[in-house]
Amino acid sequence: KRIAQIAADMGFEWIIGEELSYRYEPGAVKYDRLYSVKDVSRNGQPLLMFFRERNFSFKILSGQLGTANLFANELGNRLMDGSYLLTAMDGETFGHHRPGMEKQLVELYQTSGVQAVTISQLAQHVTNIEETDTLPATWALMEKDLTKNIPFARWEDPDNVIHRYQWELTDLAVKTVQNSKFKIQNEKTLNFTLSTLNSDRGEENLTKEQSQWLEARRLLDRALHSDQYWWASARPWWSLEMVERGARELTGAVDMVPDVSEAIKKKAQELYFQIITTGFDWQRTGKVDELCQKEDEEVRMRTDAGLPKLPAEELEKMIAHLRQEMLAVAGAQEYERAGQLRDRIKELESYKK
Repeated sequence: KRIAQIAADMGFEWIIGEELSYRYEPGAVKYDRLYSVKDVSRNGQPLLMFFRERNFSFKILSGQLGTANLFANELGNRLMDGSYLLTAMDGETFGHHRPGMEKQLVELYQTSGVQAVTISQLAQHVTNIEETDTLPATWALMEKDLTKNIPFARWEDPDNVIHRYQWELTDLAVKTVQNSKFKIQNEKTLNFTLSTLNSDRGEENLTKEQSQWLEARRLLDRALHSDQYWWASARPWWSLEMVERGARELTGAVDMVPDVSEAIKKKAQELYFQIITTGFDWQRTGKVDELCQKEDEEVRMRTDAGLPKLPAEELEKMIAHLRQEMLAVAGAQEYERAGQLRDRIKELESYKK
């Protein structure tokens, strides 16, 4: 709710979230109405909350609905009773993680009898609005995380020691920057100097220490990206390079604060080395592979579960799309991408057996 209020204060009219953030109950959202966030508004205008349909989104991104016929069959008559379908997926799924699926996505948009609208347009079509509370959740949320009450497990898992080190370093960096006596107190000046493309503009009246603090704040802003925690989860994604980058940027922000003590600098460096050495140890001992394999199996069970049940003719159509794409990219000497398409074809062909 706190994030929702921030979005409303910034002028946003709606936000989109995970279906499970509504009561933590799969299937509880009613797609014949809109929802507004309880007690969150701006100038009397409530903030609308859209919930993406979880299972339908999974089926699209996994290729289970890779043709217009499959998509239409899955929809059935649900759009005839005043309901709508709202899906949301990462854009890189189409063509990057799932080579060839970008063309299938276009085909889905062109399904006969289905009117595609933007979310803002949807708000004009549906007038019934229900007020609701929202619960912490992300698109990556899995039911097993709910049972442990850790909705942000890929970013802050109490069982993940790297996460603990990362957040200790994050808190240290934020407090060090914020508690500096050279912090720019004037919000207007601060916002202007942080947002300007020319970093020298707006700094003419600042002292040397204030300018240095401003650079520390810029470094901190860049360092507070969620990638470093996500890639440290090994659920199933892992990148020690991204983990190291985040730790290095946070440590750099601490070092830049003009009045930082040597003890704080030393603590930041110690946390940096704990993060990196633990990451290397995870790789050396095989823990990364173990965690990734376990999680990858669960993800594939969720996203690919329906593929073996698809009609053979629909699988053939999906494979034909991919073969055509593979030949095209191979002709353009994009051999790595052609190899990805080949692997996906083999994967789909295995479901025909």
